[in-house]
Amino acid sequence: MEEQTDMITLCCPSRGRPTLAKRMYDKAMEFASKKDHVEVYLYLNEDDPTRAEYLNLFRKCKHVRIDMGPHQSTSYSWNQLATNAKHDLVCLIGDDVQIETPAWEKQIYDMFNRYNDKILMVVPNTDRLRGYTQKQLKSLKNNYWPNPKETLPSPHFVVHKNWIKALGYMCPYQFWHFYVDSYTQKVARQVGRCVFVRDIKFRVKKIQDDTATQVRTHMNIRNRDDWAWKSCQRHLQSDVATLKNFIDNFKL
Repeated sequence: MEEQTDMITLCCPSRGRPTLAKRMYDKAMEFASKKDHVEVYLYLNEDDPTRAEYLNLFRKCKHVRIDMGPHQSTSYSWNQLATNAKHDLVCLIGDDVQIETPAWEKQIYDMFNRYNDKILMVVPNTDRLRGYTQKQLKSLKNNYWPNPKETLPSPHFVVHKNWIKALGYMCPYQFWHFYVDSYTQKVARQVGRCVFVRDIKFRVKKIQDDTATQVRTHMNIRNRDDWAWKSCQRHLQSDVATLKNFIDNFKL
C-alpha cells in the first residue's frame, strides 16, 4: 500500500531575529489548511542575547518546538533540525520568509504522494529572479520541471526524510552556510526529481542586520564555501548516483 504523506516540519535556525521568526510562524499557521499537521522547529543559539524574547514570543504557540545549543554553522543546524523533525517532510526555511498561499502544505503533499519512494524536491516561489527576468519567471507554469542545468529562482525547498536516509543528510556537509540550496537543487535536477511550484508563495526580503553580517564575515565563511562549491563536483555526482540507486531499489 502506498504511504500517504500529509505532515511537514519547517526547519529554521534563527539568531537575533525573534520578531521575524514569530512572523514566519504566524504566516505558516495562518495559511495552513490543517495546523495540527504542521510543525515549526527552531534552532536557537545559547549565547543569543535575544533568546529570552524568542521564548516569550513562542510561549503559547502550540505548533512550535525549540532546540538550543552552541552557535554553529547554518548548514549543521538545518541538518540537526531535519534529522530530528517530528514529520517526514522537512522544509529548509529562513526566519525572513512569509508564506502567503492558502493550503500551501496540501499542494506540497500532493506532489510527494505521486512517488512511492518520496525522493523529490519541491521548490516554492519566492519571486526572486536569480538569473530569470520577471517576464520569464511569470511565464513558468505551475509545477515546472527544470532541466538538469537550470537554476531555480528560490533558495528554499522541501524533501522527504527518505532523502536523508539515502544520503545521510539534508544539507551537504561541505558547506557552512552558502550554496546549500544551489547544491541540493542541482542534485535533485540531475536525478529528475525537482519541481518548482510557482503557485506556492514564500515571500522573502533579505534582511541586512547584525545577524546577516556576522554570518557573512565570521571565520571567512564566504571564501571557505566558495572553495567548497568549486570542488564539489565529485561529491555531487556521488549523491546523484546514490539517490537514483535508492529509487531503483525502493520497495514498500
